[in-house]
Amino acid sequence: MNRYDFQELFKGIGAKSADLRKKNVMIIGAGGLGTVVADMLHREGVQLRIVDKGRVELPDIQRQTLYIEDDNNRFKAKQVKKRLEIIDAKNSVKTFHEEMVNDNLFLLDSADVIIDCSNDLETMKMIGDYVKKKTPLINCKYAGSNGAIFISGKKHLFKKVVDKIKIGDIENEGIINATVHLAAGVIVSQALKTLIGEKITDNFIVFDVWKDQIRRVSI
Repeated sequence: MNRYDFQELFKGIGAKSADLRKKNVMIIGAGGLGTVVADMLHREGVQLRIVDKGRVELPDIQRQTLYIEDDNNRFKAKQVKKRLEIIDAKNSVKTFHEEMVNDNLFLLDSADVIIDCSNDLETMKMIGDYVKKKTPLINCKYAGSNGAIFISGKKHLFKKVVDKIKIGDIENEGIINATVHLAAGVIVSQALKTLIGEKITDNFIVFDVWKDQIRRVSI
């Protein structure tokens, strides 16, 4: 059996399954959303590059699925690579123990899709300004049971919707892991569409997983 038999059976991908193995996604942040997105894309056979300078903390494990208790206080970049390679050692994973700042934005240049899981509006703005029309970009802000996902082809209209994002911070509102899993499902499906060449439209999606609500906001 082939690792990707069921992926190939899915009519949305089908014969384009092999194309995914040639694609590269950059993920900014290996936290709650970043680890779930990385896990999902890695299992789909997509090559990954992941940037994060932080360390694992015990409360993170509630939602950051690739870490275990023994990872407490260890660098996320090292541990996320270790876990992903256990899942599939053949699929390429490169990690960077760095904070995403203006001086290293060049790391984004070779990506086919960029997924910003930093959960930080200033970082989201910085990355959006840098990639402009060059690369498809997906951003997400989330806390509690709420999330706002911005999916951009190459128009990058993020600045037009940033003021509509009324999502708080995890430090104040907490988080449940269902929030990041819902967001990750939307993000990964959109990333896969882009990677196989399907045209996507700019979408701004807001949701509240606790209240069973999800809607698209016009841009």
